[in-house]
Amino acid sequence: MFEFVDTILQFSFLFFSFQWVLVTLEMKKMIAYYLDPMAHQPCDDLKDIVNMAMRINPPEKQKTSKREPTWVKVVCPRQPGSVECGYYVMRYMKEIIANPNQLTSKKSYSEMEINEVRSDWVMLVTQLIITHV
Repeated sequence: MFEFVDTILQFSFLFFSFQWVLVTLEMKKMIAYYLDPMAHQPCDDLKDIVNMAMRINPPEKQKTSKREPTWVKVVCPRQPGSVECGYYVMRYMKEIIANPNQLTSKKSYSEMEINEVRSDWVMLVTQLIITHV
């Protein structure tokens, strides 16, 4: 279990190599948490981009950091098919924000849990369309 008490997390919802993944950064500790619903390892290109961004914007008041970030591959629910990755990543984000110290230990999400994310998404997009048209 992770302790995120008094910690500022930065979320990066990334589409990389035809797959949505979540990289959550804990800048003060120079840690990148990697969540992938397909359970792949982070590819070198993604790690290079995130490492460079974290070194350029270090947590301390120094200009840059020579320290390499630590990567933690978080065990998270696996998607059953090849097209649910975006919904899974949105569900992770929702759970982490709601209760950051209680990351799920589920092997997968139920159809009802994924439908909840779909409904949230539809409501958000509908609201944006109504307010901006």
